[in-house]
Amino acid sequence: KLSNGATVILKKTDFKDDEVQMQAFSKGGKSLYDKADFTNLKVFDTVIGLSGLGNFSSTELQKALAGKECNADLSLAYTRQYLTARSTPKDLETMFQMSYLYFTNVKKDEKQFQNLLTQLEMALKNKSLSPDAVFSDSVATTTYGHNPLFNNIQVEDIKDINYDRILEIAKDRFKNAGQFTFVIVGNFDEQTIRPLIEQYIASLPATKAKAEDFKEVMTFAKGKVVNQFKVKTESPKATARETWYAEMPYTLENNVKIDAVGQILSMIYLKTIREDESAAYSCGATGYFSTGSKQPKAMLQAYCPMNPDKSEVAVRLLHEGIEGMAKKVDADQLQKVKDYMLKQADLDAKKNNYWINTITTFKEYGLDFYTDYKKTVEALTVDSVRDFLNKLLKSGNHIEVIMTPEAK
Repeated sequence: KLSNGATVILKKTDFKDDEVQMQAFSKGGKSLYDKADFTNLKVFDTVIGLSGLGNFSSTELQKALAGKECNADLSLAYTRQYLTARSTPKDLETMFQMSYLYFTNVKKDEKQFQNLLTQLEMALKNKSLSPDAVFSDSVATTTYGHNPLFNNIQVEDIKDINYDRILEIAKDRFKNAGQFTFVIVGNFDEQTIRPLIEQYIASLPATKAKAEDFKEVMTFAKGKVVNQFKVKTESPKATARETWYAEMPYTLENNVKIDAVGQILSMIYLKTIREDESAAYSCGATGYFSTGSKQPKAMLQAYCPMNPDKSEVAVRLLHEGIEGMAKKVDADQLQKVKDYMLKQADLDAKKNNYWINTITTFKEYGLDFYTDYKKTVEALTVDSVRDFLNKLLKSGNHIEVIMTPEAK
């Protein structure tokens, strides 16, 4: 704990000689702003990323960093704000200097900002001609129940982007270093890094304000929601995205189970949709927890870019795959997934970013995803995985977005 209230957690590792990673986080994020700022929030990370720091414009900063291996970035999530940085042991001080400036002195770079607006306008003007962009927009509006905070940016939104306001939001989110936890992992010497932490992190401005929380902003569509539409396109394109979710406690056991469910479902879809029927170019499913709201949600998503001539077959198999799995989980598939998860756990434990995430999860949620992880994976059975999936499906929340080509 530093004099300004900031918390620093250090983990020295020897996985990579030339890497130190840092992540600083605190609660709040985009959730604290109103509709007038929604467009600014959507471009926040990009605009701050092209800004200068201290006395340097963006271009001058690049020149000043030539020959150094380090970078830092600010980002806003829906419920948190983050500073992420990485460097080699020899460039640690530069990383800390950049981090200090991101908290205290982001510099306006009007030239880079105008370039961004021009690029955005060009990209968004032709958006309707890209089936992938149309699909992405439809997924966002359908999944989040037409909540404008989660909609993708459109060409008519560009006029609402205000650089000064974005800098103001950055200042607001990072004005109180006392609320932040800094997790630093990698190959550093503790005697060398301590004075740098004291010089650059302990000196960051802090207020006596009590720690902020985030507001509830996540609005997933409830019940069964289907958005099926056709697009006119030069080369026919068809895509399906299925989302099933349920509010559940965020625990190690549930996290392991939702991950396993996603992996098994992926195997089912690859076999039935791609290999047996050639109805998709690729397809897969993934299971994870959405923790961006007061009520965590177990999320299961399937994504399937389909063969347009066989889209009906593919959609039918997307439904049949999960229905079949809810009745019976294949023991061989589960074993393969368990073997993969156990092997991956050993590989992950030798990566710095794994430890950043694991320490952050422990600090944020009081959950240890390391100590009993393997034991929890080994304890998975066909019955426990099937029961978990049924519990998830029982919520009745199923969002389906299907895009098919218009007949020529």
